[in-house]
Amino acid sequence: MYKVFIYLYIIIILFINIFFWRFLYTKKKVLNIETKTLFRDDIKTGDVFLVDWQRFKNVLLSSFLRASFMHPCIAVWENNDLYIIEIINYFNDKKYKGLIKVPFNKWYRINKKGLILHNKLNIETNDEKREREILSQNILRLYDKYKNDIKEPGGFSYSWKRFLNPPPKYTKLDTFDDRVCTEITAMLLIESGIVKANKSVESYNPDSFIGMKEFDTNKPYEYNKHYLAHINES
Repeated sequence: MYKVFIYLYIIIILFINIFFWRFLYTKKKVLNIETKTLFRDDIKTGDVFLVDWQRFKNVLLSSFLRASFMHPCIAVWENNDLYIIEIINYFNDKKYKGLIKVPFNKWYRINKKGLILHNKLNIETNDEKREREILSQNILRLYDKYKNDIKEPGGFSYSWKRFLNPPPKYTKLDTFDDRVCTEITAMLLIESGIVKANKSVESYNPDSFIGMKEFDTNKPYEYNKHYLAHINES
């Protein structure tokens, strides 16, 4: 019986080491990303943020998924106020669970201890202000459309096998049970017209949102810059 415990201990230590070194290898790519100060007023509608909270359970998921980040979300301006739209569960509070629209300053104070990456959306047009206003209207319309149907993000479960063999083509989601932030964020980007509907939402993982390199954008949109953000709230 004593030998069984010794073998189990060795196996556990082995798995911890495998996950730890896999985590370090995954995070190595983050070290090469430029860090810049980001002011609130420089954030535009359609910009995409990525967050990683550096918690123990995220270390395990990062190792398993080989993902440097865990959570994408979208910025949108409404009536001179900046918001973040995301699917999340903060504090297990109904107000902050599901598909939510959070004031940016509140969002930052919740997430400021995490690692934050900013993807900047460029719009090549003669009237960028008008184009941003239209985009804001589209994103907010989608938020109002789906907010009551998306109750909370799905947790790690057997259903995540869909990410191992994702459907090749985009189809509209007919149910939101067990859907995660990458899928919902990709859906909003597609349905708002920013990116093309040429891949299924299950095809994207968190690191797909680093630089948005796995997304094909529609004209006049382009994600042309990304960096780790040191956010200045002033």
